Amino acid sequence: MKRDVLVIAGYDPTGGAGILADMKALFLSGVRGHFITTCLTSQTPDRVISIEPLDVEKLCHQIEKALERYKPGYCKLGMIYSRELLHCISALLEDREIKLIADPVFRASDGTQLCEDGYVEVYRRKILPITYLLTPNMYELYQLTGINDVRQAAQNIIDRGTENVLVKGGDAEGKESVDVLFDGKKFYKFALPRVKGKFHGTGCTFSSLIVANLSRGRGLRPSIVEAKRILWSMMVNSYKLENFENHLLGKPEEVDIPPENSTGERFDVWLSLNRGVKRFVKMIPDHLIPEVGINFGYALSNAESRDDVCALTRRIDRSRQLGRLDFASSMHISRVILTAMKFDRRFRSAVNLRYSEDFISHSEKLGFTVAYFDRKEEPENVSTMEWGTGVAIEKTGKIPDIIYDTGGVGKEAMIRLLGRNPDDVVRKVETVLRSMSL
Repeated sequence: MKRDVLVIAGYDPTGGAGILADMKALFLSGVRGHFITTCLTSQTPDRVISIEPLDVEKLCHQIEKALERYKPGYCKLGMIYSRELLHCISALLEDREIKLIADPVFRASDGTQLCEDGYVEVYRRKILPITYLLTPNMYELYQLTGINDVRQAAQNIIDRGTENVLVKGGDAEGKESVDVLFDGKKFYKFALPRVKGKFHGTGCTFSSLIVANLSRGRGLRPSIVEAKRILWSMMVNSYKLENFENHLLGKPEEVDIPPENSTGERFDVWLSLNRGVKRFVKMIPDHLIPEVGINFGYALSNAESRDDVCALTRRIDRSRQLGRLDFASSMHISRVILTAMKFDRRFRSAVNLRYSEDFISHSEKLGFTVAYFDRKEEPENVSTMEWGTGVAIEKTGKIPDIIYDTGGVGKEAMIRLLGRNPDDVVRKVETVLRSMSL
């Protein structure tokens, strides 16, 4: 059963940040939230125009009743603005069995202060000692500690009573966005390549995705990893309003959520396959989609097993909905690729298509190497994909562009098209389709 989350934050009419961004994050995660608005802002994605704090006494009453009625397991703080309200929140939470995730919001990206004078000092004294997870950016971390060094500042936060601190690296420089978690004993890094552009509301959304994951029973580090991957997808699918520079986060598409532990070559392989799959699904005609669906894979350069091959977790059917791309997700296409790599390690990508005599004929006319294997000749107790791919390669003396079979009892006739990378595979399919349309 999912635990409720209480969110206390400010209102941003763009929907990109603040309590509306928190709502979207919890909704996407399938978590029920209860929301209390602390202040109304007038702003665009690029600029804060005005801030109107709401009545503190009424807000305190709302918070108290929400805690009593819903008994949330987690509470997330965003923009609070008022010193008095911080006092109220700390008094209401300190004796309850509730985990507080505090996202300190002190300043907008345009430089506007989002809190009263003296607010930061109250935050130090009243909020930090009761916080389970603090999620500051570099500016907020410095305001709370006066220390520029991330590790020393994180230790300072822990010394003030906070259980865990996650320093967000979105505003830092570098090709990667690196967030640093300190649990009082050990530091952990979470990195993904930086998405180009300026964004509005990433901090609010990130912390709310973490809270949602925690409320669903995940551990802290898995919650951060999953939240970061989903946020990356939302940034890739972001959009801009006319005449404004900052991007607003879009809907996270499954195909754009990077796998866990996707750094270095693993990320490069995933991203290359991601781009190839998107191109492929737009051009492939329905008659080349098998009943069992299409999978598309790409292996690491040193691939030895299915764990080293990235592929679709859900095959492409005629609905053309794309699922996630992940390692160790496909047995069939992985076996084709791994077998090909035993003969030539440069051929690391493959896709399967429905058998088409016309496709084969045009492929041969274009000069592609086409090989065939007969399922009737298959020995017992072997993998069809390994055996058939191996037989086809041995017949041609090299890696064919295309390997096909005409099926068997209960087995659909199929084409497997191989290439050095997803772009190579897509280019070959595109070339044949263009020829067929002439």
